[in-house]
Amino acid sequence: MQHYSHTFKDEKKLKNFIQNNDLTESNGLLQVLSGCDRHQVEPLLQVLKTHLPDFSVFGVSTAGEIAQGRTLEGSLLLNFMVFEKDTKASLIRLEDHTPAQLSVLKDELGGLSPEVMIIYTNPLDDCPEEFVRELKQRLPTTLIAGANAADNFAFNETYTIVGEQTFTTGSVIAVLSGEHLMAKQEVMTGWSGIGPQFTVTKAEENVLYELDNEPLLKIYENYLGSQSLDNLPCSVMEFPFLLKRPKMSILRAAIGRNDDGIIFGGRFEVGDTVMLSFADPHELLTQTPEFKATPNVATLIFSCAARKSYLEKDIELEVSKVGSNLKANGGFFYGEFYTADADFHLLNLSTTLLFLSEGQELPEAISGSAENTLEPSTLKSLAHLARTTGQELEDSIHFLEQQQKALNYTSIVSITDPHGVITYVNGKFEEVSGYSRDELIGNTHALLRHPETPDSVFANLWRTINKNKPWKGLIRNRSKDGRSYYVQTVIVPIVDDNDEIQEFLSIRNEVTDIVEARRTIREQTHDPLTGLPNRVKLLMDLRKQETRKVGVFDVRNFKIINEYWGISHGDSLIKTIAAEFLKAAEKYALKVYQLSGASFSVRMKAGSDESVFTKICSDLKSELEDIVYQVGDDIHEVFFCVGIGDSYAKSMILAESALDDAKNNYYGSRIFSKTEQDNVKSTYFWIEEVKTALKEDRLIPFFQEISPVNQSGYSCKYEALARIKTQNGEVIAPGVFLESLKKTPYYGVLTRTIFSKSMQLLAVYDCKISINLSIQDILNDATTEFILEELRRNGGHRVIFEITESEAIQEFAVVKEFFDSIRQTGAAIAIDDFGSGYSNFAYLVELKPEFIKIDGSIIKSIAVDASSRKIAKSIIEMAHSLGIKTIAEFVSDAEIYKILEWLNVDFVQGFYISKPEEGIRNAKRLA
Repeated sequence: MQHYSHTFKDEKKLKNFIQNNDLTESNGLLQVLSGCDRHQVEPLLQVLKTHLPDFSVFGVSTAGEIAQGRTLEGSLLLNFMVFEKDTKASLIRLEDHTPAQLSVLKDELGGLSPEVMIIYTNPLDDCPEEFVRELKQRLPTTLIAGANAADNFAFNETYTIVGEQTFTTGSVIAVLSGEHLMAKQEVMTGWSGIGPQFTVTKAEENVLYELDNEPLLKIYENYLGSQSLDNLPCSVMEFPFLLKRPKMSILRAAIGRNDDGIIFGGRFEVGDTVMLSFADPHELLTQTPEFKATPNVATLIFSCAARKSYLEKDIELEVSKVGSNLKANGGFFYGEFYTADADFHLLNLSTTLLFLSEGQELPEAISGSAENTLEPSTLKSLAHLARTTGQELEDSIHFLEQQQKALNYTSIVSITDPHGVITYVNGKFEEVSGYSRDELIGNTHALLRHPETPDSVFANLWRTINKNKPWKGLIRNRSKDGRSYYVQTVIVPIVDDNDEIQEFLSIRNEVTDIVEARRTIREQTHDPLTGLPNRVKLLMDLRKQETRKVGVFDVRNFKIINEYWGISHGDSLIKTIAAEFLKAAEKYALKVYQLSGASFSVRMKAGSDESVFTKICSDLKSELEDIVYQVGDDIHEVFFCVGIGDSYAKSMILAESALDDAKNNYYGSRIFSKTEQDNVKSTYFWIEEVKTALKEDRLIPFFQEISPVNQSGYSCKYEALARIKTQNGEVIAPGVFLESLKKTPYYGVLTRTIFSKSMQLLAVYDCKISINLSIQDILNDATTEFILEELRRNGGHRVIFEITESEAIQEFAVVKEFFDSIRQTGAAIAIDDFGSGYSNFAYLVELKPEFIKIDGSIIKSIAVDASSRKIAKSIIEMAHSLGIKTIAEFVSDAEIYKILEWLNVDFVQGFYISKPEEGIRNAKRLA
């Protein structure tokens, strides 16, 4: 791509320029950047048509022009981009920025997503921001650049150029596409907030009226002085509002006056947080990047008129630094368009660069000298001082606000005078104590003192804080209704410059539940006989997944000891064994637990080397069995069976299973170990679980809504999805058990149950239900006969049967015969997961499905992958040509939905619409 510029003086010089650069036989995009009245530019457009018939001509009025890194005033700058490969340019003119114009643009684009759009808009009477943002959402991979037209600070009339004509409303779009076309943007801002934050309380699009319920003009008068009202908007243009948005802060510069409001270069929303801002010229120039000269790359500059006004003659330094090496062309405008990933932003006070090439590597910023030739001045020094101190103040205020917000949400806060009299309490204090603010302020904390709290606690407290030291401790208080509660308390003295105490700040957190829970947990998680942690504590610790191996030691034949010597004697022996386990725990870095009776468990402490755990258990077993245990006058030999489980999730289950094996083999002389790979019961477990669920009527259908896109008159649709509820109420999706179940006759029972329960709901609700079938169901005579009998009795006009694309091709003749039978009852057919692998279009003609469900793997990536969009577009167009409705699955967010809407899909399904739920929520009941 070649890039030229020419400042128009007369037709003769223009003709020489065209001939010298061989432009007559070339094609490309010609951008007219005009600092003149539109009536002056129109004769030039006629000349361009005559001499450059193969160029797409468009342009815009400016507030100054930029030619090869130099600023101009009142000129007619021609910016040529000559295409050398397959790049194509087309121009679209929109009359306004209403939603109807999106349809016009959609038709012009033919459903395609171009690589680049350069958009120029007329902003004074019509804010284009929401229109362009909506366009970006529908074209997430298109880079959108451009600007709001300007009129040399007259704020009266801007215009755009298309071909031979100029327009003072709407916008013009240059659409660029091509296999080799490459593009990227860079942006420079540099303004910093200063002063208080305001909340927008009245605004309409890009017209701002009130902040904090105060007229905007009064805000300007208060903070910028009464003289700022004399020449609006020029007088405030250099002090834009800094608008805080989730992904980036955006500047909004004034560009016009409207009754009691000010017109800005972008929109506001009620509730936005804004603050006045300013720039440090030295910092702006220091942060301006330089770029290495790169051949065959076109560089366009879109800089803000307000930035130019603020920097005055220093704007030449910035433009030269960023654009001279690149021979960049552009102008100054009333707002610049910037694309960040999939987001569009209308910026003010920025300088935005657009790089274009046809396969050539695009420029990168290079490190340059931070020195500049700004002339020193008191104003510039003050700007630097204000920026630095303003940023420090803003950071401090923000930090304090976040701290206060967190404290008020979680903590009980109070302030007292040096004598302990309360002067401030927060809402949490009132909530926990039961006393109102009026009851607390002027009183002391003695109002809350619990009579059982020792005097020594408060004596220590006062002694500490009167020495200017913080005090921390647990205090038991009593609320207004007599309830006891515990607070973890920190009291900090607040002192003046002379280190004299002025106040005490108290921060408390109620820990009643923790104190009481610790008592309960101690009782519930420790064995009362030995004091060791019990099974409950072991399972709690294992859930932390600090270790994956656990050993279980069980005293062999302990029942005989209990029966012969008695339970009291047995308990004494258990305490003796527990003491030996604790000694060994120190030696081997183990945690010891008592499970029940004479069963103990050990695991290694977090961070230990578990590769030696089996050997440790073997050594521990030998050592414990060598000990002679004495209870009273009686001597006992003790032998253990030991099992080890190795798994983060199921170590205890596996250990006890291994223990059983140890007991049943070799009389416990060997240590048995098990891993998850050794557990072969999962298939059997789920088969038994489903059998029980069917018997106890715990197999239930969940329903996910299938929603129409831009259509009316359709009844509600839902897909029925099988779920089982376990006995503890947990809902299990079929992915866990379905494959195991297919090996049993219960798979057919599951299908028939889901179908039967769905038909029962159809008798109650006015909707359609889609039911999944597999080839296994269609080949099962009992299932097909059951379905056909039910459909013949009740009709199938509100039933849709889904079968996956891959399974529909198997046993094709049988599938088609079954589909023909159910169609006679009025039922419909949907091909599921279409596009996942087979995509044999020929069988669609034979099966004649009413619906195609596009495979979720295509839909998931449609917002980021151009190939996925093309595949989806092809499927939708093919289906519509055959009279088949399309359904997109896995629609997870608004971005995917908007793209599908743009591609004319018929129905959508996914978490963005609704999650699967038990029962049908939105359908009307039948009369």
